Amino acid sequence: MDGSHVILFGNHPRYTRDDYAAVVDQGIKDARIQPENRDAAFGACFYVDKNSDSHGSTSNWTKAQTYIALGNALHTLARLKIDSTPMEGLNAAAVTREFSEELDGHECSLALVIGYHHPEEDFNAKLPKSRKPFEKVFTFI
Repeated sequence: MDGSHVILFGNHPRYTRDDYAAVVDQGIKDARIQPENRDAAFGACFYVDKNSDSHGSTSNWTKAQTYIALGNALHTLARLKIDSTPMEGLNAAAVTREFSEELDGHECSLALVIGYHHPEEDFNAKLPKSRKPFEKVFTFI
């Protein structure tokens, strides 16, 4: 409740080959991709086609991609010793509607609250950690 910042992770509900072309063209502009390799750079666009449903929605795939960004954000904040809490299960339609201008056509079903916790008010921080045994979490083959 006392977080100073909230990051909304938006996903593109109808990501297309044209959207991917913009990424490739930016890569050419930044000299990451050579202009003569533009067509070859579309090999990764295979994921767009593979992850579009019969109605052209890519939400399932693009939403899953937001977790990569979330993981990077959580890792970076932890290294900076800044507390953060991911939030899923929020009312995606309401958040998307409320922040429609900022989200610019993207959907939001994942957020990250950033701030510092209050050790004296955090009952959970004083409790001993409780975790499943290592061998119940990891399987080695």
